[in-house]
Amino acid sequence: MRLDQIAATAMNQLVGRIIRRAAAAAVMVVFIVVALYQFTVAGTIALEMQHGALNAHLIVAGIYIVLALAAFAAFWMMRPKATADGMPAVSQPREMQLIMLVEAVMLGYALARKK
Repeated sequence: MRLDQIAATAMNQLVGRIIRRAAAAAVMVVFIVVALYQFTVAGTIALEMQHGALNAHLIVAGIYIVLALAAFAAFWMMRPKATADGMPAVSQPREMQLIMLVEAVMLGYALARKK
């Protein structure tokens, strides 16, 4: 086997694995959405018996709003922090080493192309 055939075979196996995992994740998401819908309907019916139809729907909507705000807060907390000059902060020395290595490679490539 030639090197390009080996690389193509490895790439096909990697892409196939990624596609299979993505399909499994999509099926799980569909099942989670269906289960969430069923729990919402059951909860609404149970609340209707105690508080009436309108209040039951308002309670369920309030729960979803609280969950959405919690998810928004989690995404807000995970955003990359920026320094005073607007550039993203690098928190790990290993990340800084990688950035410096990439800059050195880019500078070397630029200098090698100059005549």
